[in-house]
Amino acid sequence: MASKRIEVTWGTMSVLLPELTCMKDLLSIPKWKYFINLTGQEFPLPTNYELVKILKVYNGSNDGEGTIKRANKERWNIKEKPPHDIVPVKGSVHVTLNRRFVEYVITNRVAADLLKWVNKTGIPDETFFATLIHNPQLEIPGSFKGKLETDFGIRKPFLSQFKNWNSWPCGGKYVRSICIFGIEDLARLARRPEFFANKFHSNYQGHTLLCMDQLIYNRTRDEYLHRLKFDTKYYESLKHIKNVV
Repeated sequence: MASKRIEVTWGTMSVLLPELTCMKDLLSIPKWKYFINLTGQEFPLPTNYELVKILKVYNGSNDGEGTIKRANKERWNIKEKPPHDIVPVKGSVHVTLNRRFVEYVITNRVAADLLKWVNKTGIPDETFFATLIHNPQLEIPGSFKGKLETDFGIRKPFLSQFKNWNSWPCGGKYVRSICIFGIEDLARLARRPEFFANKFHSNYQGHTLLCMDQLIYNRTRDEYLHRLKFDTKYYESLKHIKNVV
């Protein structure tokens, strides 16, 4: 349980503050290596064993969405410029961050100054983490030094979460422009390389989650019994885990 509970209103700083509260709380716990934030409407795509192997390949690299070309730049139209010559970047609030990056977010003055700036902008949660990950001149551990523009399989894939914003056929239904996965999505979900799939509704096509649960169970069992070997070559080939601070 987080040390502080915050009432959340979409599009405001209240979306970001709970993430920062949890980060601060987690820093009091030793040994963990990665922070992955979830909403409660996801389901894992790899097994726990597979995710650990993936993060070992990441070896301190962060994973976060980032774009300037597709950014809603009107959100940043305020009189005050971003601090420290930072270039704002749009992305998802959902991230996979190494511990040293989290320490920077919580303790560094530059991060605090950026937080004050995004608080004056629109949808700050979609700017804060993405901007810190994609401004390598700040020298934050694990941040990306390469060319921007998240695009699955082409430039810089975003693997923390698989979300279908009308990019693929939706086998379930759309709610606020995002696909709520259904039974017809199962074949695609079983093949995705991301860490988690978002979104599921527990009261909609409930067999979807039951089937996903069975899939993870079967793979976990087969890996434990050495019937199934997990291949990390795809993750080893990713440019954004090699081109980092």
